[in-house]
Amino acid sequence: MEDKNLVNSLVDQISKQIIESAKKQVSDDVKRQLAQIDLRKLVDDFVSVKLDSLIRLTTFPENSINHTAINFSGLVLNGDVLKGGIIENFGSTGIEDRASTVKLTIMDHASVFEGPIIAPSADIKGTLTVEGDLVLRGEIPSDSNGFKKIVEHSVKHVQANLNQELFQSYSDIIAKNIFENGIDLNKITQDGKEVITGNKLGYHITDTNIQRLGTVTDLQTKGEALLSGTLYTTSGRVGINTMDPSSTFVVWDEEVEMIVTKRKQDVGYIGTPRRQALVVGSNNKENIILDIDGSVQIEELLVGRTRMVSSNAVPNYEGQRGDIVWNEEPSVDSYIGWVCVNGSQWAGFGKIE
Repeated sequence: MEDKNLVNSLVDQISKQIIESAKKQVSDDVKRQLAQIDLRKLVDDFVSVKLDSLIRLTTFPENSINHTAINFSGLVLNGDVLKGGIIENFGSTGIEDRASTVKLTIMDHASVFEGPIIAPSADIKGTLTVEGDLVLRGEIPSDSNGFKKIVEHSVKHVQANLNQELFQSYSDIIAKNIFENGIDLNKITQDGKEVITGNKLGYHITDTNIQRLGTVTDLQTKGEALLSGTLYTTSGRVGINTMDPSSTFVVWDEEVEMIVTKRKQDVGYIGTPRRQALVVGSNNKENIILDIDGSVQIEELLVGRTRMVSSNAVPNYEGQRGDIVWNEEPSVDSYIGWVCVNGSQWAGFGKIE
């Protein structure tokens, strides 16, 4: 009997221990499995699905949702869905509404403005009708068609209403005053530049046809100049009776051309460039004749105090002591020339043998 009780006691203890061990193992396994499951996410997903289904299928009563509970960020409304009503404090990229009352009414046939129109510029395609005063604070361009037509119409209107006798009377008065008193103008301008100021001619007057001048105290020209059809000047050259000077200074007298120019460095030249002789004289006498062959003719030469001439015979006139007469027809046993030794006494020199 005691043995049986002992066995039962052992069985009970073992059973309890097995049960406790099994419970502990099951509990640990459940905890381990639960630790691997995100219950919050499962609950959130379940609630979200249920709420989404509930919101989609539920009809909210009017005015049941406060606007503060709605997130309007990212909300885009198409203009086609906006109809009716008045939009206060309206504004857009190109429109700013500050009016407190209606200022613009747009209709099919017209647009009505209930106040002044202010714009930096206006381009009107068509007819502009003004019922009231037209006030211009600027200017009308003088080259515009409108300005030209206004001026043309005004001129024609004035001309049509002026009496010809009035014009004639004023013309007679002006003509009589000019005839009796002349015109006293101390200053004349052209395009804002002075043409005449006192006794001065404006410097911008560069092209004139003045045919007579008084005494010119200072005359400077640039370019060609022709005076009296005789004196011609151009850059670096002067011509008399020619407008095509071949040298620095050229004088033409009919067919004869005479020049003054530079022959070479430090050498001047006075002569004729053509086959023409040149005479140098004084007192209307031909003192020196420069011939085309290069020869020089001198009728009477004075060297120092010695006078030299030529003759075909012994001089028979009184001369000055030292005067020389060269023999124009030398021959054997004659002299090259004769020299005055005293008065009419001449002696031969240079015996030709």
